[in-house]
Amino acid sequence: MEAVTTMEALESLIERSKEQTVILFKHSTRCPISAHADEEMVKVAEDFEPQGIAIGRILVVENRDVSLACADMLGIQHESPQVIVLRDGEPAWNESHHAIRYDKLESVLGQ
Repeated sequence: MEAVTTMEALESLIERSKEQTVILFKHSTRCPISAHADEEMVKVAEDFEPQGIAIGRILVVENRDVSLACADMLGIQHESPQVIVLRDGEPAWNESHHAIRYDKLESVLGQ
């Protein structure tokens, strides 16, 4: 997973989604639910990054400005943890909390 720590990195991933599927994962290092979601996302990254899907991780506490800008730019209410799948520069799917699971993402990414 690629660390998304700046506005430029966020904008770059959104732009890249016009060429390939991009996943943005908003992760809180202070939340046990987010820790479980992070474990799921590590499995997703292991299986899907080699297939050409880019995955960016935004640490919501450490990079709050980027996290909030992500919500504003994509028009999706901020949650943490949260996964947003981008295609063609737009959100195609998003989920949060306990719904962040490998099987759900596998289904979405297979479409």
